[in-house]
Amino acid sequence: MTHKQEVAMKVNPQKWVESLKYSFTNKTTVLSELMQNARRAGASSVRFNYTTDSPTDSNTLVVSDDGCGIESMEKLLSVAESGWKTELVNQEHPFGIGFLSALFACRHILVTSNGKEISANTQDILAFKKIPVTPCEWKGTTDIVLVGMELDGETILNTLRILARGFPIPVCFNGECLERPAAEDSDYLVFIDTEIGKVYLHGLVKPSLRNSSYEVYHQGLPIYRTPSFYSDRHHVIHLNSSCFDARLPDRDKLIDEEGAIERITAVLRQAIEKRLRSMKMTLAAEEFAMFYQMMRDWQLLHLLNDVPVVPWQVLKEIVSYPVCSCQYGDFLEYPRYKPVTRDEIEARGIVMIDDVIEQDGAGRYLFAWKKGYLVYDKRYLDSGHWLHDLIDDLQTQELRIEPVNETDRYVFEGDWTSINIRFCDCYRIHLDDETIEIHDDAVYLGSDNDCEAIIPKQDASGFVLKQVGRYENEYDDFQKAS
Repeated sequence: MTHKQEVAMKVNPQKWVESLKYSFTNKTTVLSELMQNARRAGASSVRFNYTTDSPTDSNTLVVSDDGCGIESMEKLLSVAESGWKTELVNQEHPFGIGFLSALFACRHILVTSNGKEISANTQDILAFKKIPVTPCEWKGTTDIVLVGMELDGETILNTLRILARGFPIPVCFNGECLERPAAEDSDYLVFIDTEIGKVYLHGLVKPSLRNSSYEVYHQGLPIYRTPSFYSDRHHVIHLNSSCFDARLPDRDKLIDEEGAIERITAVLRQAIEKRLRSMKMTLAAEEFAMFYQMMRDWQLLHLLNDVPVVPWQVLKEIVSYPVCSCQYGDFLEYPRYKPVTRDEIEARGIVMIDDVIEQDGAGRYLFAWKKGYLVYDKRYLDSGHWLHDLIDDLQTQELRIEPVNETDRYVFEGDWTSINIRFCDCYRIHLDDETIEIHDDAVYLGSDNDCEAIIPKQDASGFVLKQVGRYENEYDDFQKAS
């Protein structure tokens, strides 16, 4: 009779534990793990004290907290046994391997808590040797002493400063309490409840130039920042641990980070829209439009569709002779850096121009300048905004420029370019059925129009050369001799 062979998965405990040493992201993981243990124990603070003994080259870190203490030293040294209460386990899903980071971080460890103490070389613990538990005086704190650490004091301090930013309890290093500007109990931030956790919305009291960056905390520790992070202009999210999980072993990234960030971004956008809609009911139109950058960053421009002013960021006016390069100063400027009313826009007129002066010439810009039109410089309004009904797109209109009483023609040759000049009394710019006559400013017709310029007799400025080219080399340096 043939016996069926069966196999089952087995684990070599000692080798598995040894391999975990290479699983933690970096050597500083021990700091965040000990901070988490203190928080979970209900401590009011966690204190780190670092000393170094140069003659013996022994760096020692003492971590103390006034939490409930360690109930069982046996569970402390049991891999994948967290020892926490069921409610906390269900909420935060502790892995039960965090204390290993402490064993990998030092040569000798001493733990005292709840009247019990263990003291051993970490290699003995990792080799599964029996470690005696001895009674000791209970002083109301759990103290973990790590002797022979590889980390230096500066690295520990710099790491703790990052970890403490959003931590829910004070973190101290050598007697100094570290700043916690992003913590939920911050004196400066007001958090709201959302389906993903606690959220602070930046830039909704005083308008900010950038509002798209945010940082995310999971169980009080930093876990994500947007790629374009602004340290002084960002939203803050403290995730609900029951909704999001961090990866094993050291929780440095969210599981399915791409999907999690997509969800976080969507909820943040909803919260911002809700707040903006509320603000829209109470603020004057000019004040509300000042939050344009927030609406643009979060695809909420539709909120402006029925507001009777236009944000200054989408309008420009031609304030000087149009040139092809900013080398001479930009001839387009924002109008007064404040919202513009619909009445003013209708009175002045508004146009769109896409011409590249060097190629297409300056005719349309000169036309708009002389007429005093506003220019819709950026297409950053919702497609349903009322402004679109007022915009006159000059690109769709036929442009004709005719000299009046032409007197001479010349060809001027430069090192890098040449230009055909037509001299006249004045010239007329025609756009469809509308015409203006210009006596004092020359116009370049563009390289696509035979590199021709028309110069009326009252213009002796030579500014037209600034429409011909940028006069810059391959390094963007201005070449006066060109």
